[in-house]
Amino acid sequence: MKIQTANQLSGRAIGALFGAGFGAIWLALALYALGRLSAVLVAGLLLVLAGLVLAALGLLRTAKRWPRVPDDPAIGRAFGWINAVQWAAVAIVAVTLNKLHLDAYVMCAITAIVGLHMFPLARLFRYPAHYVTGAVLVTWACLSAVMVPIEHLQGVSALGTGIILWLSAAVTLALAFQATRRPADSLARRLANSANTRAARLTR
Repeated sequence: MKIQTANQLSGRAIGALFGAGFGAIWLALALYALGRLSAVLVAGLLLVLAGLVLAALGLLRTAKRWPRVPDDPAIGRAFGWINAVQWAAVAIVAVTLNKLHLDAYVMCAITAIVGLHMFPLARLFRYPAHYVTGAVLVTWACLSAVMVPIEHLQGVSALGTGIILWLSAAVTLALAFQATRRPADSLARRLANSANTRAARLTR
């Protein structure tokens, strides 16, 4: 993964925080639906969540040593629209399935929607790993809907979704930290030299 700016590292860290947080929520819902919610398991979830959060915060601190470029407002607007469409789709599908008395499939449907929304995010942030996460989520949604007994569907589906989101967050953090092994100062000089070269061309 090629990292050149603090913006990219910060984006990876924030994405990992979202994945860690929502993954924990999915896992808690899974344990509740499966009747396995206990103090020990909740403590375990919180422990892993804390580890992911601390790693993401560490990445945010590391990002400060890298050159920063102005944020593109268009990316923020696109991100907002993508998430708005995702949440609207979740609400519509959940209400529709409940009215059709197919509420057992709500978790699978939401998992598929979450997976599908990863594809435009992958293109928006130029992060191919989101394609993998999205494809795995959609595949899991389809497989669980077909193969898991309906009485366990909600819990098992949520369990798999939470695990996938946590793995995605962990992989994102690992790849980002690996990319930071390249000296930030040399990248800063490279970016500055590139900017000076473009400026010189414009003044000719």
